Amino acid sequence: MSALAGLQRDMQRHVMHGDAAIADAVNGTPAVPAATRLAVYSNAYRIRLADALAANMPRLKELLGDEEFGTIAAAYIDAHPSRFASIRWFGDRLAQELEQSQPSQPWLADLARWEWALAASFDASDAEAVGVECLATVAPGDWAELRLQFHPSVQYLELATNAPALFKALSEELPPPQPAILEQPQPWLLWREDLKTQYRSLEPAEAAALQVMRGGGTFGTMCEVLCEWHDADKVPLAAAGMLKRWIVETLLIEGGA
Repeated sequence: MSALAGLQRDMQRHVMHGDAAIADAVNGTPAVPAATRLAVYSNAYRIRLADALAANMPRLKELLGDEEFGTIAAAYIDAHPSRFASIRWFGDRLAQELEQSQPSQPWLADLARWEWALAASFDASDAEAVGVECLATVAPGDWAELRLQFHPSVQYLELATNAPALFKALSEELPPPQPAILEQPQPWLLWREDLKTQYRSLEPAEAAALQVMRGGGTFGTMCEVLCEWHDADKVPLAAAGMLKRWIVETLLIEGGA
């Protein structure tokens, strides 16, 4: 390892983990000792990471307030140093961290999970959506084995709290509702349409159908699952209606079989 590479390694270890090996290589003065100079870089790094968390989850920060969010961000930075080349993806485990550190406020973890999913939908790679006319190309005998390919931006979440309502109110600069735990988890669908992120809640039947198809299941299997909510003679119409809605909402792309 070259001398420069060694210095770069030691500097990284200091910035990320507080390792003091680099201190002997830094010139200091009585007015500005080496420790002070090094702290400029390590503090700037942590501030940048905290800023990245706030940029990815602005409504969570707003709900918590600057001081509490700063405390949570500092703890997260200590526990989960950045693993990504792009700072955009820093914060991928904040929801899990909040589940453990704030168990009495589960809406905080849900709000972090919600904002992360919205950002991931917006940043997902693009793909051309299919049109309703593609349904006419499916032969009658092929429907049972039909599989679907979903747009990369499509996300599915089940949230146990009213975090989406908190997000909506804060985004619209309205007083947020009282945080609450729901009687049962609510499924949500998130995706990007053109350059706008969309989301809507799901009824249990559609949530189950969506899970089947996103998991690689067939249209026939989806119809079997829907029998739990519909009479058998009404299942084909219900399934076709869901499929048409998914196409209209630009959730599907070419590649199904």
